[in-house]
Amino acid sequence: MSRREGSLEDPQADSSISPLPHLESKIQQTHSLARLLTKYAEQLLQEYVQHQGDPFGLPGFSPPRLPVADLPAAAAVAAATATAGVFPAKVLGLRVCGLYREWVSRTEADLGQLAPGGPA
Repeated sequence: MSRREGSLEDPQADSSISPLPHLESKIQQTHSLARLLTKYAEQLLQEYVQHQGDPFGLPGFSPPRLPVADLPAAAAVAAATATAGVFPAKVLGLRVCGLYREWVSRTEADLGQLAPGGPA
């Protein structure tokens, strides 16, 4: 069995073995990996910006905002968002539901490996 799948030899041999510590370990590993990748991405961005030279590599550099034709002002966008504040919440809810559905299917697949012939 690979290291990624854990160290359970035979999950059916002892019915008192709970898959929760195994899943918790996977979640912690995933969270640690996500933090590490975020840190690496931030470092890579900093290196890239520094290699661009002046003025891009200077601390606190912020490019000037140029007006773009047919682009509404930020105040107009904020007002429209405030009046339609329900829409972003619904979009977020749909996205969360999709992520939850994916998590459930992956969890069922993992549990199916621990208990072959089960409902998963």
